[in-house]
Amino acid sequence: MKRKFLSVLLTASFVLALTACGKGSDDSGGQKSASKAFDDYERPAVADEEEVSIIYLISNMTDESNIRCEQQAAVEAAHRGWDYQVINYEKEDNFREYFQNAISQQPTAIIIGVTQSFDSYQDLVEQARGAGIGIYSNDNSVIDGVISNSTMDNAEAAKAIMDQVVADHGAELKYAVYELAMSEVMTLRADEAKNYAKDTNLELLDSIDLASTGDLNTAGYTIAQTWLQQYGNELQFIFCSADTPALSAAEAIVQAGDKTGEKTFVSGVDGGSSTWSYIRGNTPIKYTYSQPFEYFTHMTFEVINDIQVKGLNPGDDGCTISKAGEYMTAPGIVTTAENCPAAGDSIHSVFDFYGEDPDNEDAWYNWTDGPGIYEVTQ
Repeated sequence: MKRKFLSVLLTASFVLALTACGKGSDDSGGQKSASKAFDDYERPAVADEEEVSIIYLISNMTDESNIRCEQQAAVEAAHRGWDYQVINYEKEDNFREYFQNAISQQPTAIIIGVTQSFDSYQDLVEQARGAGIGIYSNDNSVIDGVISNSTMDNAEAAKAIMDQVVADHGAELKYAVYELAMSEVMTLRADEAKNYAKDTNLELLDSIDLASTGDLNTAGYTIAQTWLQQYGNELQFIFCSADTPALSAAEAIVQAGDKTGEKTFVSGVDGGSSTWSYIRGNTPIKYTYSQPFEYFTHMTFEVINDIQVKGLNPGDDGCTISKAGEYMTAPGIVTTAENCPAAGDSIHSVFDFYGEDPDNEDAWYNWTDGPGIYEVTQ
């Protein structure tokens, strides 16, 4: 397996059960004939294991979530013996050019990480599918022609946070919500958190869309300052739709003199080494919903294996997905000081090894191929 990294230098149930899949009907070498098309596009080509090539289009490789997705993709490809290349398109303005470059290389499949305005690239998805290339989203969204997406239920994630907060602090809290209307997933989280007050005695004091205020780090800090001045000790809890502004809000609370969040505490969504470090350090950030990005990625590779190696169609017996365009979801976990991982821990331990045997040497979460298992960094 060859792992390649292409940067911007281009020239032009708790566990989702992934059942074992049966072999396709044709075992000839190289590209293989497969069953009939399963959507409005040409059926993606079926290849022998040793002929599979994957390109992963991803951006913001300084974000730990993207780093984790990409590292697991490299592990998956190395374990399966597939050729693998990651293209870091870095910023949205580059996406069209880099997507076209990926198509021109005629890989077996292209995986697309989180992408803003994905629907504006419908023409490129159609072009790729017309060339027999499978297109898969990983923690992204689904548009016509995308075979599957692997993510979590974002409304359920927000509800899990709110349920835990109420369980720990009672149902009389007064709170505010940081919205991030830049994407559907952020909106789902914020809407669930705001609507939670309707069925409880919680009081929603305020909410704001940080995406409309500029830089998330700066906005997270300044809005928290404003709210603390406006509401004082009435404001007991800030729900943040992502960890980045949650960390900034926590800093503002510390600067206001509440170093451990006794008066006002914060929750985030995503999970990651920085957030877990803050939680362990008894700061105002007390909760995050940790996402199993490695599991999302593993599910995506399982679908590619089903569709383009085994020759199964969505809905076939043993196929991971039941229909084209399916959203596969896997739950994460609410992380608090009680279950927070330490630096150096296997990332899979954060999720209690998905309810499975941590000592199962053959399990995907113990694969050490390629770059190996991601470890909590701080």
